[in-house]
Amino acid sequence: MISREELEELRDHNLAAMVRAVRETPAVSRRWPTLADGAGVAGIAALPLLTPADLAERCPPHSDDFLLRGGLPGMVLRSSGTSGRNKVVYHSWESNEVVDLLGARGVRAVLGKAPERIANCLFPAELNGAFIFVHDLGKHLPTLTFPLGSTMPFHEIAAAIGDHGIDTLVAGPAFATELITTTPADQLRSLENLLYLGEAMGRARLDAVHSVLPGLNVRSLAYSTTETGPIGYQCAHLSGATHHVHEDAVLVEIVDSDTGEHVPAGQAGEIVVTPLADTGMALLRYRIGDRGYFTTEPCGCGSPARLLTLLGRTAQSMNVDNWTISSDQLIGALEVLGITDAEDVQLQFLWESSKYEVRLLLSPRTPQGLSTELVREHLLPAYQLRKVLMGPRCAGFSVERAELAKFERSARGKVPVLFQRI
Repeated sequence: MISREELEELRDHNLAAMVRAVRETPAVSRRWPTLADGAGVAGIAALPLLTPADLAERCPPHSDDFLLRGGLPGMVLRSSGTSGRNKVVYHSWESNEVVDLLGARGVRAVLGKAPERIANCLFPAELNGAFIFVHDLGKHLPTLTFPLGSTMPFHEIAAAIGDHGIDTLVAGPAFATELITTTPADQLRSLENLLYLGEAMGRARLDAVHSVLPGLNVRSLAYSTTETGPIGYQCAHLSGATHHVHEDAVLVEIVDSDTGEHVPAGQAGEIVVTPLADTGMALLRYRIGDRGYFTTEPCGCGSPARLLTLLGRTAQSMNVDNWTISSDQLIGALEVLGITDAEDVQLQFLWESSKYEVRLLLSPRTPQGLSTELVREHLLPAYQLRKVLMGPRCAGFSVERAELAKFERSARGKVPVLFQRI
């Protein structure tokens, strides 16, 4: 097994290559003028934090500020963010190959062996990269991949699983839960593993899945974002929200959201990621919108890669059924109705197994006469909000007026604009 010293040596080698690429690309170098050749981990930590709003404003086609080596051929993806504006992300074919290899590493680590047959039931197209990511894993594991997608009728997916003896299902948590709980168990008897991606599985959904398939191995496929690629992976000793960090491929920091300073190991903070890629896009100290902490205890597998435990999204954004929505998107859509203060609203997503109710609470300070139909009409033009309100697992939407005391609070006692009960 690789030692901690060897892992850090690999990280430093890849970091040096990334820094050289930044320095050799004038448009990118101008963005980080203080980054010197040979800058190490400390040099990166001295840079300012990069926000999703910064990336949305200066991403292609508006600017070449982040395109390493001028932008090589590759793949174009889209990601939403807390700014409410879409971000366009370029992955060169070289950087995309690294993404695929990291994904394959994670699958081998969590399962102990390569699966024989994978059902890829993620959502394809619309500039989303997850479906392609899983599809490309097949050639690196290697395995037989079935690109079923997420729009086929459940009985057809179940038939494919049964007919071909598929042992591993890759899907979003809600989709997988609905598929498994609405399909006779004998049609899914070949399934050994469920690898989920995009959001947390949650105890209620995990219990629902295990009520039908008690022996199913349920694990995270990867901790990943569209912008950065894979950040972490699970081994056989991990489950839930804890992942090993791909420390040779990404530099992960935990910082105080207000000051940007590092927090002590074991203390929660905002997760900041720097991909160590020398092609594609340079994202130095990128705020991905998640909170978490480094676990101080070693993993039972013996790996020296640090353990990162996720605590959910920051207050500004939330993942709902694999779509990222933000408080900025919500307030931006409601401003024309006279709602400008985020403290006057709370958008709730209340899950019951594989379906969720959406409830928008409005404080007494908001204008009178805002019906459910009127508010819905103004929310739907926002792309991500439309996806969660019109999605197949949305069981309904309502607008209610409520005193602030009726708004849900977080574990830290704060009233979030976005609330989700899984």
